Amino acid sequence: MIAFISDLHSNWEALETALADIESLGVETVVCLGDVVGYGASPKIVADTTRERCAAVLLGNHDAALLDDANTRGFNPRARKAVEWTRKALDPEKEENWALWDWLGGLVPEMELEPEGMETVQLVHASPCDPLGEYLMPGFPGDHPKVQANFDAMSRRLVFFGHTHHPGVFEEGRDFWRAQGNDARYLIQPDKKCFINVGSVGQPRDHDPRLAYALFDGEEVRWRRLEYDVTGASNRILREPELPEALGTRLLVGR
Repeated sequence: MIAFISDLHSNWEALETALADIESLGVETVVCLGDVVGYGASPKIVADTTRERCAAVLLGNHDAALLDDANTRGFNPRARKAVEWTRKALDPEKEENWALWDWLGGLVPEMELEPEGMETVQLVHASPCDPLGEYLMPGFPGDHPKVQANFDAMSRRLVFFGHTHHPGVFEEGRDFWRAQGNDARYLIQPDKKCFINVGSVGQPRDHDPRLAYALFDGEEVRWRRLEYDVTGASNRILREPELPEALGTRLLVGR
């Protein structure tokens, strides 16, 4: 069994809850699909814990923006302010943070994973066509040109991704299937290509404020939706005057 987490966005309260649940289920392998930082107010503990706990971690677009301002192109003002605040919080001039910056600088936005006893799968932060930045939105119909282009670009039959913060599946020949509620399950058909969105731990956007992550056993994907101390995570943001207030309040409604 593999646990896929993504879009942690410096939300320690959510990550702590997700990792505790993963441990309680006896799952040892945890993979992060990117966006470790951004938006939230706990970047250091989230990044340090992710580095220590995860077997593999991808580079997300917010992680890339932290490394280079050129990667903030297309970011809205709130996202840019969060990048600026995070860079100050993880001051690269302090020796205690050097290892963390080196680790972030070595991440890549896509890779292949060969789980023991399972088929090799492709991992991307955003999409096979643009691993760092493209949005495959849940409202796209199955025959949308972007969806079709990404099916053509896949290097493996199964692709796991995050980025949009909407858990669910694009399967060949079908519109997006939304994973709703705790323990939603999707049985992978042996003759179909699939893009599997694992959801967001740190900033859900499907109007469900509970954190989301996915479990995969080679045949079925199962999404976990868990309540966590969302008020605490929100208040931590609201206490930081340089972080936009909306980044805290949005957590309460999952959007």
